[in-house]
Amino acid sequence: MTVRQRTRRGLTIRARMTLSVALLTMVVVLVVAAVQFLALRSFLTLAEHERLEQLVPEVQATLSAQEQRGKRAPLDLSSLPRSIDIRVLEGTRVLAQSEGFPAIPLSERPGYRPIANHNVLIRPVTVNGRPATAQIASDLLGVVHPLTAYLRALAITAPAATLLAALLSFALAGQLLRPLAELERAAGQVGEGENLRGLLPGTDRSDELGRLAQTLQMTFAQLADVREREEQFTRAAAHDLRSPLSALKTRLQGSLSGPRTETELREDIREALADVERMRRLTDHLLLLARGSRALHLLPLDLARLAGEVVDRVRERFPDVRLEFATEGQTVVLGDETLMTHVIQNLLDNGLRYGGGAEMRLTVKGVAGTVCLTVCDDGPGVPEAALPHLAEAFYRADEARGGAGNGLGLAIVHSAAQAHGARLHFEGVRPHGLRVLLDFPAVGAPTDSS
Repeated sequence: MTVRQRTRRGLTIRARMTLSVALLTMVVVLVVAAVQFLALRSFLTLAEHERLEQLVPEVQATLSAQEQRGKRAPLDLSSLPRSIDIRVLEGTRVLAQSEGFPAIPLSERPGYRPIANHNVLIRPVTVNGRPATAQIASDLLGVVHPLTAYLRALAITAPAATLLAALLSFALAGQLLRPLAELERAAGQVGEGENLRGLLPGTDRSDELGRLAQTLQMTFAQLADVREREEQFTRAAAHDLRSPLSALKTRLQGSLSGPRTETELREDIREALADVERMRRLTDHLLLLARGSRALHLLPLDLARLAGEVVDRVRERFPDVRLEFATEGQTVVLGDETLMTHVIQNLLDNGLRYGGGAEMRLTVKGVAGTVCLTVCDDGPGVPEAALPHLAEAFYRADEARGGAGNGLGLAIVHSAAQAHGARLHFEGVRPHGLRVLLDFPAVGAPTDSS
């Protein structure tokens, strides 16, 4: 099963967004409803408390009127709300009590609280000049009924609000994700049609989707460049490896075809070794080129010191070639010493191979935050039209095609320059010759760890 098929079987972003918004809406509604429920219950309870408090003077007035008349009959409750129950106590003795009074203990202390499914207010009063206690009770239904009605309304509004939020979020997600779906289709068509440079929709947008489209466009373009370089690289590498292999095979077959003298065998072996050395050098260059910026160890590096060491080795190999070396200013860069050694060696080898033994100069100069490494030769140079192509793998100008090079030296220099954040450019020298310049960003001198 492919990744795309597994993705289709799972929830889409649109579905996940809809479910998330619906769940969030439900949570918000329930939290708000809970807060409102508690607030409503508090308000209703407070209102009932205030209502009972307002009845206390009326109860006291009724008791006072009965006291003046000298009656000991039960209290006349006709003037009080029917939902109110009253009991008057003197100590634990019941002086008066309305019919159906709830089972409230006689010894309850004064205050307001729910007792026996009633809201009960207990306050001191005066009966016949003696202290007494009035227990005023109201049914909890006055609080329960509004709360029940609120919960019933919530049972309808909460699912309705969640459903409405889900529908709206589903429609909105579809609108928001439509450009992403178009981008997905376009990216799939680019991959299937192998046209990695095709224009993707949305690259003109300034939002996150536009940045995604621009990133994909840039990535596809880079992949196209990599694929084109890889195809060219593979064809050229196969061609350049085939030539020394064919020559080596021919020489070995010639050595085995008949009797050979020791001198002839030595000559055949010497030529075979030359072909093997050419293949080894080509293989080393291919490995360096494929290495790119991976596994680099960038450390503070004195480019002048490194260049001087390479120049000394080249002078030992080619004592007849005049090679000047000069350095100036701060020349510390952040670089990989192994790779930079190959870079300097390749630049000098390029000048030696195609300069025809002419005078060469290598300078390392640090100025204004830049370290410039320059290799210049007085050889025949290259045509002006060939300068932009010198760093391409396996490219060789017409004047250099007969040499022993493989066209990878300057390509390795270009790749290494990119890995080090440097800039490589070529200049023709009048009346003849070639100048190669590498500009590195400079860093401070390394501290002595000892």
